[in-house]
Amino acid sequence: MSDGTDGMLDAIKGCLKEEMRMDTISNNLANSAVIGFKKNKISFQEIFENAKSERNRTGGRGTGPADSALVYIKTDMGQGGTRFTENTLDFAISGNGFLKVNTPEGIRYTRKGNFSLDAEGTLVTQEGFRVMGAGGPIIISGNETYVDGQGVIKVDGSDVGRIDVVDFEKPEDLIKEGKGLFRKNPNDQEVAPPPETKIQQGYVELSNVNVAEEMVNMIHSLRAFESYQKAIQVLDGLNSRAVNEVGRLR
Repeated sequence: MSDGTDGMLDAIKGCLKEEMRMDTISNNLANSAVIGFKKNKISFQEIFENAKSERNRTGGRGTGPADSALVYIKTDMGQGGTRFTENTLDFAISGNGFLKVNTPEGIRYTRKGNFSLDAEGTLVTQEGFRVMGAGGPIIISGNETYVDGQGVIKVDGSDVGRIDVVDFEKPEDLIKEGKGLFRKNPNDQEVAPPPETKIQQGYVELSNVNVAEEMVNMIHSLRAFESYQKAIQVLDGLNSRAVNEVGRLR
């Protein structure tokens, strides 16, 4: 028979869950205007097998860790909207795929395509990381730059390279590093993007954060947190009352 401890622990864990959910939502909202940002989503999965074993051992009553939950924070790789910028060095990917950039920590992947040229005429990110083409860094020297849907770059009518676009079998497993960059797990392999993937010159991909939806989620999370708080207060009051009444009876 439960003595109220289980209910208190469940309420506390509920508060912690909603706090994590609120942090995730706040981060999404804070980056809603960042080019190429991919929102995070959080889910909880109960450890049913461990909980079942623990309940059998204790006669049907859980005792803490066995009733805990696994927390998953995944990146939503859904397509964001696009915005026309008229900048010939801005690129948005329509469909699946990622642009490759060379950072001091190695190759990274991004959907943030607002690029520029460095002093040597190399195509770089806003942080100065070199954008990778099929044959290495991309150097643009000329007056008119045109990039077709396949990423082939023409400068003053001459081919100078091709922007390298790659994909992954499970892009949601990429690890977010900040600044719009992702790194792959050691076991992940690059694959060719699907044929329908195209590069749009003069556009940037916006974040895939739906601000209205995130605000609704925030309100729901706040209300759930308040409910758990009230449950804790009620259970604490019941426990105090039980202790005091037992003390008087004795």
